[in-house]
Amino acid sequence: MRLTIAAKSVLTVFLLIAFSLTLVGLYLAHREREALTNQVVARLEALTSLLATETPESVVFGDAWARGAAVRTKARVTVIAADGRVLADSEEPSRLLENHRDRPEVSAALQSGSGRAVRFSRSVNRDLVYFARSVPTAVSGPLLLRLSVPLREVSEGYGEFRRNFLAIAALSLLGALAIAILWARGIARQLRRMVAFARGVSQGPMPDRLPVTSRDELADLAEALNSMAADLKDTLQRLEAEGRRSRTIMESMGEGLLVLDAHGKISLLNPAAEKLFGLDHRTALGQTSLEVIRSHELDDLVKAADRADAGTSAEITLVYPRRRTLAGTAVAMRDAQGLMRGTVVALRDITQLKRLEEIRMEFVVNVSHELRTPLTAIRGYAETLLGGGLADGENARKFLEIIHRHSERLGRLLNDLLELSNIELQRTALHLRAVSCADAARQGVALLAAEADTKGIQLVTAIPEDVPSVLADRDRLVQILVNLIDNAVKYTPQGGKVTVAARRLTAEAQVRRGAGETDPPPPTTSASRPIDAVEISVSDTGVGVPAKDLPRLTERFYRVDKARSRELGGTGLGLAIVKHLVAAHEGTLTIESRLGEGTQVRITFPAAPSGPPPSA
Repeated sequence: MRLTIAAKSVLTVFLLIAFSLTLVGLYLAHREREALTNQVVARLEALTSLLATETPESVVFGDAWARGAAVRTKARVTVIAADGRVLADSEEPSRLLENHRDRPEVSAALQSGSGRAVRFSRSVNRDLVYFARSVPTAVSGPLLLRLSVPLREVSEGYGEFRRNFLAIAALSLLGALAIAILWARGIARQLRRMVAFARGVSQGPMPDRLPVTSRDELADLAEALNSMAADLKDTLQRLEAEGRRSRTIMESMGEGLLVLDAHGKISLLNPAAEKLFGLDHRTALGQTSLEVIRSHELDDLVKAADRADAGTSAEITLVYPRRRTLAGTAVAMRDAQGLMRGTVVALRDITQLKRLEEIRMEFVVNVSHELRTPLTAIRGYAETLLGGGLADGENARKFLEIIHRHSERLGRLLNDLLELSNIELQRTALHLRAVSCADAARQGVALLAAEADTKGIQLVTAIPEDVPSVLADRDRLVQILVNLIDNAVKYTPQGGKVTVAARRLTAEAQVRRGAGETDPPPPTTSASRPIDAVEISVSDTGVGVPAKDLPRLTERFYRVDKARSRELGGTGLGLAIVKHLVAAHEGTLTIESRLGEGTQVRITFPAAPSGPPPSA
């Protein structure tokens, strides 16, 4: 059963008053009983004083005298010798009574002259109040005169007191209960007003201030509720203003904004998103992004953001109503416990930016740092010849052949850069054929041997004979290796080592590698597809690359250390060219690096099918 505060208060007051009255009643009853007993004892003491004057002469009458005295005093009269023998008794024959020396009142009278006791009498089988006095005699020595009356005389007076007290206590209790009920109703009335006020604050509309009619704790509570309501009202007004400002910002944003709930359903989208996807918010709300936008790339971006701890970005291609490219960023919303509460997706149309990037890629062809490598070799050998190398006929011819080969290579590189642009724009095809990895590696190493010797860097080729040929465009493969070796030499300090290696990589091994059965690699940027392939790696003992820069290494013009890159003659295009050429061969590119330890670049090419010997 549910008790109200008023009922609890009344019940508490009732129990408290009842307990207090009980304690007071028990105390007063004890004092009243003691007072009544003292009155009886005082009366018995006075009667013994009167009888004491006639006892020495009358005691010879024995029990008859005691019965007469009992009639006069309305009490039981007993005369006891100093040795405890009963000499006379008004109710029992004295000769039949046992020695009374051990009676409490008798012992006290023998010691101090008088004694009193309230006890059960075995002689008459009832409770009595006793008083005994020592009376001296000239003939037989001191005698004890004892008077007693039934205890009911005390009980009768006590019963009257008890009835009076109970009547007074009942009236007091009823009065107190009436006051408690009125007090509890007043408190309950104030509490009901506070409950109604609190409900109004939580459910609306916001109520007026609570009236404060007292100066007690309830008044303090009312003031606190009024203050809370005022603060809450101000907070709500600020939140409404913030909401209006947020809506204004969302509506004026040029980027499309989608807010998805924990179930992936659209809960909010701004006008830019409606325009971007051709949606109407009235039909889009409550549906998943895949249902209304029908973009698996967007759906994958949302799922990736839900799995990640930070924001996730991706490019999204739309084909309806026209082909467009969007830059999407998704961030998962989590509560304090880390549970998913939704996802925010920002989308920006970068179709025009992509077109500008294609134009920049075409311009890069004219400024590619790939021109620098053959020109440096040609200039170096020419300076050697001009410095006196022409006198050595055998070496002079060799140097001229190298210059000639580099000049031809320079022409091929210019054509290759143009073709690379066409490849990116899907305007050309590669001349695929079986190419020996060892031959391509030796050719790339030979082109950069002079630069490596200048820095005291050891160039090593470690390609086993059983490594199969690859299906590739020979010049593109050499160009890739030259770019990689050139980068390795540039960023390897003097006395370092650059190694070109190759190995056969089966599809099964690639699947195991992708499944994580090998040791986890260092930070890596990679795009891979399991195929029967040959893996070629270029490793160095150089300065390494910070983990945060690895994902951007293959971006055009991206440099980890711009000042050092310019000093070494780099333009930031080498790895971008490698990436596109490898992708054009349907191969993979993986870069692993540890800062201060070195870098390893691995490329894979499809293995060439069995057939004629590879082209030299």
